Amino acid sequence: MGDQILQFLGEVTAYGGGASVIAYLMFRYLGKSWIENKFAERIEDFKHQQAIEIQRLRVEIDSTLSGVLKIQDKEFETLPQAWSRLDEAYSHVTALVSPLQQYPNLDRMTPPQIEEFLAQSELLETQKDEIRESETKVKTYQEVIFWHRLHKVRKICFDLQSYVIRFGIFFPPELKESFDKIVEALRLAVSDKEIGHEAKDYKLQNEGWTKIKDEIQPLFKEIEEKIHARLQSHGRNQAAPAPR
Repeated sequence: MGDQILQFLGEVTAYGGGASVIAYLMFRYLGKSWIENKFAERIEDFKHQQAIEIQRLRVEIDSTLSGVLKIQDKEFETLPQAWSRLDEAYSHVTALVSPLQQYPNLDRMTPPQIEEFLAQSELLETQKDEIRESETKVKTYQEVIFWHRLHKVRKICFDLQSYVIRFGIFFPPELKESFDKIVEALRLAVSDKEIGHEAKDYKLQNEGWTKIKDEIQPLFKEIEEKIHARLQSHGRNQAAPAPR
């Protein structure tokens, strides 16, 4: 069949047949059904290629969507944990640097009352002994409890910082930046209080409290609002029906 067609086209061309003549004669020679079959084959091939491309795009989109959802799930998991650590660090740093401190009047307690008080405290035994043996128990307690609280606050702040470093990659960039700022501000406030306490510099100690009011507290509220908005958004997304 192929050789016959080539021979036929050669004869037409030899006699001066143009493209339109060749097309017309091919239609008459080959017949309408043969041309329709060829056209149908081209259509099927086009549909097949189109189906392959659609499947490729579907796989690519599903893969991208799966990655986005995994990141959102991780964010939904880590943000409440980060907020819990921030809330704890904020409350403990605020209590440490606050200029208003209250202490029990140990100098007026009886020995049994002092023992009962010390038994309920978290102080080390060496620190308790130091208070027992002191003639100015209130002053000694103030000094001992400060370093005890400072050690605890440092540990809490370090836990917050470590968590942000480890899981901050899952936070939105602006929220990660806010966490970095408040972690640093808390560290500086504690440092001001520690150095000021050791040097008996009350002005420097108050700088830590000023940081709480002017810098840390607004950041704390800002982070709270951002986390609330993110979690609400994730909640709506998870409650929405899956697209078909």
